[in-house]
Amino acid sequence: MFKHLSAAFLTIPLLALLLPAAANASRLEWNQTEARIELKPDQEEAQTEFVVTNKGDETVRIARVRTSCGCTSSILNKKIINPGESTTITAIFNKGKRQGLNHNKLEVFLDDQTDPVAKLHMIVQVPKLVDAQPQIVYWNPSTARSERRVRIKLDKRYVSEITSIEYDRSTLTITAESDPDGRVDRILRILPKSFETQIRESVLIHARGADGMKAEARLHIFVQP
Repeated sequence: MFKHLSAAFLTIPLLALLLPAAANASRLEWNQTEARIELKPDQEEAQTEFVVTNKGDETVRIARVRTSCGCTSSILNKKIINPGESTTITAIFNKGKRQGLNHNKLEVFLDDQTDPVAKLHMIVQVPKLVDAQPQIVYWNPSTARSERRVRIKLDKRYVSEITSIEYDRSTLTITAESDPDGRVDRILRILPKSFETQIRESVLIHARGADGMKAEARLHIFVQP
């Protein structure tokens, strides 16, 4: 009996400490916790705002905002939020050389809390104007000495035609053909001229569209004798 009582008495003070923090957290209201953005080809960064309002009766203080990627930073308008007031967290995503879907997370921490009070999501789509699949082609002693096929798809919103394919013709043979199924814009058939020599080459695929829009994709070719 005494063991059960002692455990209960220990639990009650702990809950008393946690309840105010949990109550404050539950009274924070966000305008959004997920933002989806698609960049234009000429945009280097994307921004979105997460606005939080204190609906409780106690003042809360945001201690820090932790981002999941070095490509994303945050600006906090103000840390202390009095009852009825709001603050804004501005999330900034820098594209760099990234392409495709980028899912970035921002965790918001209040004072004296080890767990985030909120997890915000900034999902940015960076268009691949020239999408090559796969981007890495290789041969080694355990693989078949046959041609590899790379499928090229253009984002027709921005680029409409492949203008050139650059590669070392002394080491590679590349043939471009249309896709009989019409799913992609080109199929490249790639074959090294020798399997007895180590090859490390790049293939550049250039494309263009309206208003002078240009884009490229790079393939990496490896042969390991």
